Formats: sequence, structure tokens, C-alpha cells
Amino acid sequence: MIRRRVGGLLLLLAALYFAGEAWALAGWQGRPYDLSVDAISALGVPFEMPDGAVSTRHAAMNVTFIGSGLRALLAGWALAPFVPRWRWAVLPLVAVYALGLVLVGLSPAGETVHGAGALLAIGGGFVLLVALTGALWRHRGLAVWSVVCTAVCGLGWVLALTNAVGFGAAERTAVYAVVVWQVGAGLALLLARRSD
Repeated sequence: MIRRRVGGLLLLLAALYFAGEAWALAGWQGRPYDLSVDAISALGVPFEMPDGAVSTRHAAMNVTFIGSGLRALLAGWALAPFVPRWRWAVLPLVAVYALGLVLVGLSPAGETVHGAGALLAIGGGFVLLVALTGALWRHRGLAVWSVVCTAVCGLGWVLALTNAVGFGAAERTAVYAVVVWQVGAGLALLLARRSD
């Protein structure tokens, strides 16, 4: 019971990602930051960009990425016993997702490592949601929640690959779906009755 509560709290703390991004966004200077076009990781670039834009709170964004990855890893470890048949898939995928976030936070946009980290975080997040849908299938509410968030994350990928919208909008659709899944699952675990 304690492990489930701790895991639920760690998932709920994913909401801090939005606070970190909002704080970094408030420190943007130069040309206006366009949520529908600009990549999230532009907020973590520690130098003046070619167009003169500066993210004065880049450290906050990068700490947000790294902290989110480490928190997700701890949540996966805490909650692993609750998906015993799927642990072989879920734990490695949590590690991939977490590693991606940490790499994004450790390397500014434009570096090779950064691109690999973004792919691991965004792609790994999508595959993780797919695996969680299977792992949680017996828990109807969480399974439905997982299906919805997986579909939204997948939509983000489709939007990015087809250039149907700006990159920032497509990326946020995919990234936010994973974060929102964590917040919803964390609430569900914290509010669940002891017998659930």
C-alpha cells in the first residue's frame, strides 16, 4: 500500500513539468516564443539563438527535463510490482523514456545527443503508453485513460510526420499526453481504496 501511494505521488508530481516549462517560457527574450512552432527544448538552449532569441531561464527548463526523467524512473521502480506480467516491458521502457529526458536536459538543442534524447523521450513515451495499456487492461479506468493518452500521443506523432501543424504543437501533443497520463494515473492511485 505504501509503495503504491509513493508511486502515485511520484506520478502526480509530473505536473511540475508544466510549472517548469511555464517558468522557463516567462524568461524568453527577443522575438516572441510561438507555442505552435517552437520546440519545447528551445527553452533550454543556454546561448543566444541565431535569430536573437534568448532563454534566460534555460537552466530551469533543463532541470525540469532531468528531474522529470529521474522522477519517472523512481515511479516506475515503485510501481513495478503492480504490473508483474508486464514488468519485463514496462521497466525498460520507463528507463528509455527517463534516459531521453535526462539527455535532453544535459545537452542543448542542436547537438546529436539532444536529438537522440528527444527521440528516446517522445518515442519511448509513446511505446511506454502502449505497453501500459496492456499492463493495466484489468483495471478498466486506468486502461481507458491509457488508451486515450496513447491515442493523443500518437496523434502528435502523425501531426509531426505530416507537417499538418507547426512542430511545437505536434511535439506538445505527444509530450503532454505522457505527462498528463502520469498525473491522471497518480491521482487514481492516490484516491484508490485500499482493496482496489
